[in-house]
Amino acid sequence: MQKPTETPAAAGEQPVRLVLASSSPARKKLLEDAGVRFTVIISDVDEDAALREAQQAAYEAGLGDITPAQTAQLLAKAKAQAVAALPEAAGALVLGCDSVFELDGVAYGKPGSAEKALERITSMSGRSGQLHTGHWLVDTREATQNTAASKHPEASELRTATVHFDTFSDEEARRYVATGEPLWVAGSFTIDGFGAAFIKGIEGEYHTVVGLSVHALRTMLANFGVSISDIWKNSR
Repeated sequence: MQKPTETPAAAGEQPVRLVLASSSPARKKLLEDAGVRFTVIISDVDEDAALREAQQAAYEAGLGDITPAQTAQLLAKAKAQAVAALPEAAGALVLGCDSVFELDGVAYGKPGSAEKALERITSMSGRSGQLHTGHWLVDTREATQNTAASKHPEASELRTATVHFDTFSDEEARRYVATGEPLWVAGSFTIDGFGAAFIKGIEGEYHTVVGLSVHALRTMLANFGVSISDIWKNSR
């Protein structure tokens, strides 16, 4: 686990502490731009192992393959619960997020290599897919030393946006991959960077495509009697 890093605090104590269980610079910037005060504690969840375990459980229950949307929620949950179990997250609301791009029913996570990113991006030209972002919020404020992470109150939201790509050339795709941007983001593209040039429109929330819906956060906070204004930097 990485030690918590904190955004600049407003004067005075805040009534509610939010922890973001994500290493994503885009999610961090999005919350900062929304005026939210938070700390970051990065989860060390093994995503592949978590998905294998969930898929095995689904098969044993007589269910089919986990969908891309379910994948986003499962990983958001795993991240939030892992960080919520840490002593440094005690007394906080812990937010986990994960994004998965779906094209033709196939889940596209982070490609991890230039070759795979180029293959994926080329296949998106002139087409449309769905970007699923899972959100999971764990409330540890009433926890005791004996409280198991799975016993904390939880809330969740799944948001989906349809992304429409313009047609682009193989050379444009190659040069986009060469920027390095697509290698470590869900679906091999971003909407807040170089990739924006290839997106001709979306149906749904812009923030969903970036990777964290502030509206979804507001909705989940309400489940615990918390207003989004309680975690604004200038909140009194």
